[in-house]
Amino acid sequence: MLKFFLTVFKNILSIFPLKWRYKFFEKIGLLAYFLVKKRRELTLENIKNAFPQKNEKEVKRIAKESYKTMGKMIMTSIFLEEITKGENTVVENEELMKKAIEIAKDKAVLIVSLHLGGFEAGSKMENLRKFYAVFRKQKNEKINDLMSEWRKKGGLNSIPLHESRLLSKAINEKSIIALASDHYGKDVEVEFFGRKTTAVAGPVLLSIKHKVPLVLAYAVFDKNNKIIVKNKKIIEIEKQSKLKETMKFNMQKIYNEFEEIIREYPEQYMWQHKRWRKKK
Repeated sequence: MLKFFLTVFKNILSIFPLKWRYKFFEKIGLLAYFLVKKRRELTLENIKNAFPQKNEKEVKRIAKESYKTMGKMIMTSIFLEEITKGENTVVENEELMKKAIEIAKDKAVLIVSLHLGGFEAGSKMENLRKFYAVFRKQKNEKINDLMSEWRKKGGLNSIPLHESRLLSKAINEKSIIALASDHYGKDVEVEFFGRKTTAVAGPVLLSIKHKVPLVLAYAVFDKNNKIIVKNKKIIEIEKQSKLKETMKFNMQKIYNEFEEIIREYPEQYMWQHKRWRKKK
């Protein structure tokens, strides 16, 4: 029943132009800012931690814009097939991805990215190779299956988080696999906006283990809500004396890149999740 209603809801919204739908989902995101106090407080705290020099008014402005972007992220998942068609999404520096594909040969190219802008629209690059992304499963199985179905129509094949068998299978085929790796994790210690925290190390570990290239890429909305997918650079893995140190050193490099991107687009970053561990 839930799947039926969500499908009907999507079909009704499809009648309206993309421009209107973006505005609608911005309002949905902004509504969440006002309704969910605990998440709003965490968002404001995260922004203050990242930008202590900004005043209260500016922090709230960034938070509200972030919620609007979160609404558009949800819309991107629902209407990914339409959004990645034509000029609704454009890919910059596609030559970099083609270079990584040459390096990968018969194996995958890994993308390390972050929860920013319309990051799922990276599936626009399915014209180069089959495109996967790793997602955390939704608690509601029917919603999870429906979102996976909608994403697949947009060229984005879902791999559930912690499904190592499926991930290994995808790595050993000609594919592109996106890993959003900015969420709080417990693998290695890093600094993020000058504050100590811990992070996942999966992208570095997988790149080393499977000998596949790692590309830093991300996507942002422009002022007209066109999504710009940016292939920034191939991350060179610098080996240290021990594997743990190698993971830490290279994830710090990646987090430095994340920070630089977020400073440029703070309003488009998803600040609604835990970013820093509590001080003991």
